[in-house]
Amino acid sequence: MSKVLLVGKGYPDRGGIPTFLHTLQEGELGDLHEITFLNVAHFGTPEGGEVTAGNIGRTLRDARNVFRMAKGQDIVHIHSALAPAVTVGRAGLLALAGRLRGAKVVMHAHGGNIETWLTTRRTKLLMRLAMLPASHVVAVWSAGERTLRGALGRGRVSLIDNGVDTARFAPADTDDEASRLPRILYVGLLTPRKGVLDLIEASRLLRADGVEHELMLLGGVPDEGPEAAEPVLAAAEGVARLLGTRPPEDMPAAYADADVFCLPSWWEAMPLSVLEAMSAGLPVVASDVGDVSRLVTPECGTVVPTKDPHRLADALRGPLVDPELRRQQGKESRARAVDAFSSTATARAIDRVFHDVRHGDHA
Repeated sequence: MSKVLLVGKGYPDRGGIPTFLHTLQEGELGDLHEITFLNVAHFGTPEGGEVTAGNIGRTLRDARNVFRMAKGQDIVHIHSALAPAVTVGRAGLLALAGRLRGAKVVMHAHGGNIETWLTTRRTKLLMRLAMLPASHVVAVWSAGERTLRGALGRGRVSLIDNGVDTARFAPADTDDEASRLPRILYVGLLTPRKGVLDLIEASRLLRADGVEHELMLLGGVPDEGPEAAEPVLAAAEGVARLLGTRPPEDMPAAYADADVFCLPSWWEAMPLSVLEAMSAGLPVVASDVGDVSRLVTPECGTVVPTKDPHRLADALRGPLVDPELRRQQGKESRARAVDAFSSTATARAIDRVFHDVRHGDHA
């Protein structure tokens, strides 16, 4: 058992990283190691990826806290989007703070836009410099692994699939589909880059074609700030039901209330929302980004191009109008999540990285 300082954004943040951290703490990794969590989220207006006085001050404060709390820890496990430059610099400073305390540092990269950002000599140099304090870097999707290996070297980077707690995210016990319209659920930040405007337009197209349904949007303000949510909020009026945000303990019930899950994002890595929906027994319609096509096989749903509301509407039509197709795809989704993407498998893979880093098998 190692002493691990887990560093990343928890509450009040919502999204993939907070969900992942919650799963790590509550799951098998928490049983295998003594974990202390440093929550670097803040309660102010989001300023993600920007050079602002607030972000600089928070980064220095967080680095000081990492330095203070890393004393006596074996491993500092940092979770970051790891793009763009401001985020990379921040992650590097936190890694340095942990390394100066004598801990081994594992960096966990979650950001789906790494592969489009980490393409120039300058960005690769910045990544190499920022990751010097890290013993190992983990990517959560295959293209991210390849891109990071190109910048950092094959031996310093490995792929660990995201996993879902399949016991928590289980299919609904009751079936009330016959008494209501079928429901499409979206879970994520309310921003155009998540494809929410494309989904709203697809919903309009379906209704115009006589496919009645209910569209539910669950999510909050994106990292870019509240102004990024304004186009989505305006377009959703009269078309979609806004569910706001939910604490982690309420998320299984949100999936259980839905019939079809849709994530039309413009970029992702390995989205946990898709895995949660699959584990909950929902058919999935999602855009072909990151490792989504590796998750969602044709038996589980449909993968479509980004920024194409017409293709999105066509893909949603089948499970909305055909209850038997819906049930069959949901059954296959559940089976795939249980067989291939459990949080237990993820925890054990991270445990192996911790072991290797502590015993010198990773640089």
